[in-house]
Amino acid sequence: MNKTLTSLTVAVIALFGAQAFAQQAQSPARADVKKETAEANKAGQIPGSGTGPSADAAGQQSPKAKAATSDTTRDARKAATAEANKEGKIAGSGTGPSADAAGQQSPKDKAASSTTTRDDRKKAAADATKAGTTVSGEAGGQPKK
Repeated sequence: MNKTLTSLTVAVIALFGAQAFAQQAQSPARADVKKETAEANKAGQIPGSGTGPSADAAGQQSPKAKAATSDTTRDARKAATAEANKEGKIAGSGTGPSADAAGQQSPKDKAASSTTTRDDRKKAAADATKAGTTVSGEAGGQPKK
């Protein structure tokens, strides 16, 4: 009995002692954390907050800063771009050399320059279907027998 009572007493003390210790070891209050963060931010100790040492101090320059230090005015850049576009020096602008100059023809141009009429193509397709020589399906399977 004495042994059981001692064990129970030790267990109760351990249980309540752990709770008391846990209450003392709680994390700081939200207000304390916010206050510490604000102080660190003012001191420039938080990277990326805009208040610490900038990238310029490390010898680097942001793209926005590089654009701000250009010697060309916006109007001059726009005029140069418009001139290059007129001369066809800008790829993909639709005003440069066409695919025909490279010896290639677009599918739209190929269809427009066909030598057969629509009725001729329809008749040829109907004849091929009757003869059983058309390819079935989109994948281009074997011809029908």
